[in-house]
Amino acid sequence: MNNVSSLLGVIFAGGQSRRMDGIDKYGISVGGKTLINHISERLSPQVTNLIINAQDPNILEGFKVVPDQESHLGPIGGIYSALKYALENDYRKIVTVPCDTPFIPYDFVEKLLGIKDSSCVIACSGGRLHPVLGLWDVSIINDVKTSIESGEYTLMKLIKKLDYIECRWTENPDPFFNINTREDIKVAESRFIL
Repeated sequence: MNNVSSLLGVIFAGGQSRRMDGIDKYGISVGGKTLINHISERLSPQVTNLIINAQDPNILEGFKVVPDQESHLGPIGGIYSALKYALENDYRKIVTVPCDTPFIPYDFVEKLLGIKDSSCVIACSGGRLHPVLGLWDVSIINDVKTSIESGEYTLMKLIKKLDYIECRWTENPDPFFNINTREDIKVAESRFIL
């Protein structure tokens, strides 16, 4: 890990999983482990501390769960809650990942931190941005709060206002493949077998 003394990792695990018939994705087993276990094992060594943004306080033993300040706002609500927790606990930056991306690179944080002079760095692969996969400076908390208070909950609109910088991955298969459907579970299983 880069020598950063105050970097908070955050796993988002509070989504509604509409395409999975409401099943909590974090508990889906792939490659012999739950999705949240895959991600926590990959992300923990890359950050100072790791928390989970979810409503269930017992989601994963050994990790602090920070619920949303306001429910049903989607990822922007999770980012706001995580930034608030980070500020209250003396972290300078947070790195966020969703609970359905089990192949997060082992150098994910190092690569994001390699981009300097930006309050918002967002992962990009396969020609598309992944707005929930990013590095956020706590200084943006008021921008996030303003978006929420004005009823603007779209993460893409927020990051455009923040003058984000893309951090690109060109690996194949996509390290940010995410699981949204039962078919995706089968694809993920095949990647663990390889």
